[in-house]
Amino acid sequence: MAGPDPAGRPGGGRVGAPQGVGGIEPIVRSTERMVLRGLVESDLDEYARVLRVSRETWTPWTPAADQNASPTDLFRRELERARAGARAGTHVRLGAFEHGGPLVGVFALNEIVRGVFQSAHASWQVSGDRVGRGFGTEGVRALLDIAFDGAPGGLSLHRVQANIMPSNAPSLRIADKVGFRREGEALRYLRIAGRWQDHLMFAITSEEWPVPA
Repeated sequence: MAGPDPAGRPGGGRVGAPQGVGGIEPIVRSTERMVLRGLVESDLDEYARVLRVSRETWTPWTPAADQNASPTDLFRRELERARAGARAGTHVRLGAFEHGGPLVGVFALNEIVRGVFQSAHASWQVSGDRVGRGFGTEGVRALLDIAFDGAPGGLSLHRVQANIMPSNAPSLRIADKVGFRREGEALRYLRIAGRWQDHLMFAITSEEWPVPA
């Protein structure tokens, strides 16, 4: 899905480093208003709260969750997906928390491919009660820093892609603000809200980063 708006460039708080194909060590990244880190068991209540307040915001742009799954089930699946991806070196999935405060979103680099590609797909979801306040742009800037920075704390990637539905105006604004280029259109790309939905395809490479805020 998505989230919206700008803020200052992220920096500091860099912990952890990629370990090649064999795995990714924990990564923590601080921004002006947030800290991005892996979710842990004690985040269950906040994760459940965000699911509740974001239902209407996220539904038009995200694949439907298992209707029989409880918030606890969904949280456990998120934890396992993040842990499995870190072990395999294929995913970085981070919760974004206001400093000393609530969870405001989830930001991820998925489908990390090494070798001659050095690429990943970016995704982000901003809590429904924080949309329009710049957390999305601030978080995606931090995510791209993680993608393109070297060790420690970065993945040394060359390219990051993002696919966004044409009707998802908040995410399109974020993509524009952080410097993604539109590269094409993927017809009937994902099944969302009962239909195969077209997506616009965006990308940015390390040579184009950082983009001035």
